[in-house]
Amino acid sequence: MSDLIQAAGYAAIVYLLFNYLISFGSGRPLVEWINPGRRYLPLLAASLVAGAYGLLRIAALRNPGTSQLELLHRLVTQEKAPAEVVGGMSMLVFAASILLLAGWCFWKLPRAAQGFNANPADLVKEYGRALRHYVRWNGGLDFAVLCEVRNGALQVIAGGAEDKDILRGLNRLPGLHTDLKGKHTLSDVAAQKQIWIDLALTLFQKWPTLNEWVYPARHGKNVAITFDLRYGAVFAEMVEEEPAPPGGDSISIFLLAVALNQFEVNNLTAMRHFATLSQAVRHIRTGVMKG
Repeated sequence: MSDLIQAAGYAAIVYLLFNYLISFGSGRPLVEWINPGRRYLPLLAASLVAGAYGLLRIAALRNPGTSQLELLHRLVTQEKAPAEVVGGMSMLVFAASILLLAGWCFWKLPRAAQGFNANPADLVKEYGRALRHYVRWNGGLDFAVLCEVRNGALQVIAGGAEDKDILRGLNRLPGLHTDLKGKHTLSDVAAQKQIWIDLALTLFQKWPTLNEWVYPARHGKNVAITFDLRYGAVFAEMVEEEPAPPGGDSISIFLLAVALNQFEVNNLTAMRHFATLSQAVRHIRTGVMKG
């Protein structure tokens, strides 16, 4: 009975560790907690494997003449083994589960905003990594640009685009850009991307007007706006806006993204990806703002 209680205790400790660290210990759903720190899951699995090895080593020392593999074989075939072996096997099972979970996160979930460097050596390069990541991910955004605006002059400093997705999206738009019998080409994609860049400047220039519209609501300035269009959506956000200091330039950081797939707009995938992209840009700027 004492061995059974001890074995149950080992298994319970491993289960509680797994439940707290991996599932709902943070008070947030599984995906939201794991995704920012999924790079730590293999380390946690390695720690569990090391703990399992330690328990099996202790069991082997307490049972002279019996190897660790023999103890594991006895547990599987005879369902009889010391408590340390039961605890070690529990750790190995949970370690395998964590590795599978890490693989699922890597292949199925876009990176969380916290996964990008908040103090990069090259700020613009890190912006580009974030924009390209969320644009290339299946579902959601097809085009995104981050712009710096100095005294009304807009300059694209980083961007991300999937030309094949944009081409496929344009060919879904019946007769909006070409004859119904025609097919778009990559040259049409380049022209469309320039249209979106021009739209970013137009929206930025209209931002004060948008502010005037919402001022009566007494909720402050407009920060972001979404245009849910007949075919897809356009997202725009003022990430940062600084008034001009005496003798200096006013500087704004403006983010624009486009989704061409209406299905991904309807199921809110595009909105979620844009929200995460915006968080990533702000996260990357953390070191700049603290400076």
